[in-house]
Amino acid sequence: MPSRIRIFPRADRPAVTTPALDGFLDALLQKFENCRDGLDDPAIASGGAEAYFEALYRAERGRLSEIVRLEGSHLGEVANDRTFEEVDRLVREVVLPAYARLAGPFTRRERNGFFLVPERLHGLERVGWAVAGTLVGAFVVWAPFIPLWSKEWVLPFFLGGLVFPELRRWWELRRYEAQLNRIVQRADAEVRRIDVSQLVLGVEAPPARRARGRALPEGKHGDGRGT
Repeated sequence: MPSRIRIFPRADRPAVTTPALDGFLDALLQKFENCRDGLDDPAIASGGAEAYFEALYRAERGRLSEIVRLEGSHLGEVANDRTFEEVDRLVREVVLPAYARLAGPFTRRERNGFFLVPERLHGLERVGWAVAGTLVGAFVVWAPFIPLWSKEWVLPFFLGGLVFPELRRWWELRRYEAQLNRIVQRADAEVRRIDVSQLVLGVEAPPARRARGRALPEGKHGDGRGT
């Protein structure tokens, strides 16, 4: 079942940026999200979330290599290999750990409905929040320094406490989505830095080094006789 989390929905991506590598990182994290239901609780508890998502990434490395070579068709083979190695290292050493640190705890909270107590006590927690809302509403009506005196004001506070778990769920989902998109945005920026570094090099080796590596023609400085 697809996740409700959206990695950079079109309307939310900054207009001045475009996804690096044909949106590979966006698609990769969206795949992680769509497969997150397969991450079981023992794996989360034992710190195995990163290994679970790394297995998913390994299936995408071939596509990453193809995208790198397609977008780097103006560069040499060695430059494209270096680009792939650096991007691959970025994903394995930065993106994957960062995602796993967020996704593991979030998945556990999500499976518990974002309640603070076990599932069998969810009803009691909801009642507790409703009672707390009622008490806050009563205090607001009573307090002389707050200009609300009508007892009907207690009802909105009661309803607010009753639906507080749903409000918390909405807030948690939006915050998690923003955190994931921040990971993608920063990783995209690093990929662009890698692209620029390879573009600046422009060739597979510096020209001076290639010149030193070539054999000099006979009769020139390289034949030992000199001219």
